Amino acid sequence: MTDTTSSSEHGGVAALRRVLVLNKAMLFAIVLAIGLALTSPYFLMQQNLVALLEQIVVMTIVALGYTLILATGEIDLSLGGVIALVGVVMAKLMVDYSLPMEVAILLGMVLGAGCGALNAFLTTRFNLPSFIVTLATGALFTGVLYIISNLVPVSNLPPEFLAISRTRIGPFPLPVILLIPVVIGFYVLATKTVFGQHVIALGGNPEAVRVAGINVERLRLKVFMIAGACYAVAAVLLTARSASAQIAAGSNLLLLVITAVVIGGTALMGGKASIIGTVFGCLILGMISNGMNLLGVNANYQIVVQGLLILFALVLDVESTKMLLRLDKRSMLRRRQSGDTK
Repeated sequence: MTDTTSSSEHGGVAALRRVLVLNKAMLFAIVLAIGLALTSPYFLMQQNLVALLEQIVVMTIVALGYTLILATGEIDLSLGGVIALVGVVMAKLMVDYSLPMEVAILLGMVLGAGCGALNAFLTTRFNLPSFIVTLATGALFTGVLYIISNLVPVSNLPPEFLAISRTRIGPFPLPVILLIPVVIGFYVLATKTVFGQHVIALGGNPEAVRVAGINVERLRLKVFMIAGACYAVAAVLLTARSASAQIAAGSNLLLLVITAVVIGGTALMGGKASIIGTVFGCLILGMISNGMNLLGVNANYQIVVQGLLILFALVLDVESTKMLLRLDKRSMLRRRQSGDTK
């Protein structure tokens, strides 16, 4: 009888633990989708759902790279400057220098990764907080952007470049289709590779990673370069969508991306990350924006909602972690008591 009761209690604890570990963003997204479907008859229409997915593509790609940065315990405030700079440079290469689209995009990717490499180098070489470094480099990138562009957007882009955002496969725009392999790639990278394990370990305990013989500087460099490449991809999609390279492109993405990543379960202090959670975090923000538009709510309130969501995600993360620790302690005590009884 005692063994049966103990087994039942242990099973209940395990079930509760699985619920707590299960991605909270996924559950929130499902509840939000049901609520919007009941509130607005237009939410589940195919046209609206496709528009919703198209709306979150750029944010999701940037957020995937940003997830790795936060997982290492770092932060990147230069995001907007990199996106705008890469967009203008690519556009000028195609318009002013008549470079083929493929070459311009490749050079833009190199520039984005290079900006990330600069952030990593300054952070590690001079042992400076990434918060300060990326605040400074963000201003640097924006200043270079202003000099290159003379504060004038670059237009008259070639038709083949604009086709990136206008091509459709069935009902879906090409960027939505391309997002699928990108998400799969990041999921595999973060969860199935040694690199992903090292990234999480670096955010959790940097000194232990050094003692283990892992090159922390090189690891941080790779993470920032991957994120920079993601910013470059975002620049491509934003420029193609707007048919011009805008000076302020990406300026509103920083808060959105941090919100999505934190909602998704990645810890701001590092040591914990969820790629799937990040995707659902972006979906949640997209649904909130989409739902507010459908319901006729003033768009200015969306920023307030984002701030509240960050606070909610942080509190939920802290409280669920505390509960997990309590459950683990209880489970250990029960096992010890069971062993003493035997």
